[in-house]
Amino acid sequence: MTTNHVGVPRRARLPIGIGLIVIAITIAYPVLYLATAAFRTKADYLANPFGLPSEWTFQNFIVLWNNYDLGNALRNSVVVVVIGLVLQLGVAMLAGYALARLDVPGARAINATFVSVMLIPSQVLIIPIYLLLSRIGLVGSLEGLILVYVATGLPFAVFFMTAAFGGVDQNVLEAARVDGAGFWRTLLSVASPMAAPGIATLAVLQFLGMWNELLFAYILLPDNDLRLLTPALAQIGGRFTSDQPLVSAGLIVTALFPMLLLAFASRYVMSGLAASFGR
Repeated sequence: MTTNHVGVPRRARLPIGIGLIVIAITIAYPVLYLATAAFRTKADYLANPFGLPSEWTFQNFIVLWNNYDLGNALRNSVVVVVIGLVLQLGVAMLAGYALARLDVPGARAINATFVSVMLIPSQVLIIPIYLLLSRIGLVGSLEGLILVYVATGLPFAVFFMTAAFGGVDQNVLEAARVDGAGFWRTLLSVASPMAAPGIATLAVLQFLGMWNELLFAYILLPDNDLRLLTPALAQIGGRFTSDQPLVSAGLIVTALFPMLLLAFASRYVMSGLAASFGR
């Protein structure tokens, strides 16, 4: 049977191609529908919900900025996500390198513990986390939410970085030690560049998880001045909401940063996943 350079049978290319096209359409159509609806007036949308705008307008985005404190929510989201991401990556890189390349007693048990913790639904942790933060006075503060994001994201982050550093060639690390490189020099100058695709992949995945998270951000930050972007825009929708163009504009704003990030980092994500789990 004739195959191409990646080993796909020739007669299988057509159904695979059709399947990929169908998947692409199912993903792209909702985004395009929201994008067009966001630039329509309510009357124009009600006249023809599935048509193109008869007149393009930015009024929905202006309403979001003026009435839903979009600027403040965006700033809070950036602060929480960036700080949480830096802390997660720092701790996960140290722990992952130690578990993968150092003689840590009980490393397998520690890895198994991380995997088991990953299986716990986050909804189960809401009440314990809320009670804990209330005792130390961190409910209603960005610091408390950052700690929650770091703590809940670390099990997956450490597990992922352990797999990423596990793929680094041990001979290269040994050569670095022979040349006199200490722990920090080996980690930062040798192991980390070699595990860069995995680190970039983890950064993208954790960014998306924190940026799109709603439950903890909504419960732990009841003050409207501290609302993150996703909870702030979630207030637009409701049981009796009929202004669909405004809701569409809110959804587009919420998804804009993740879509841009994935557009520029998709190849790094794929190479990182392949490098970390393709062995």
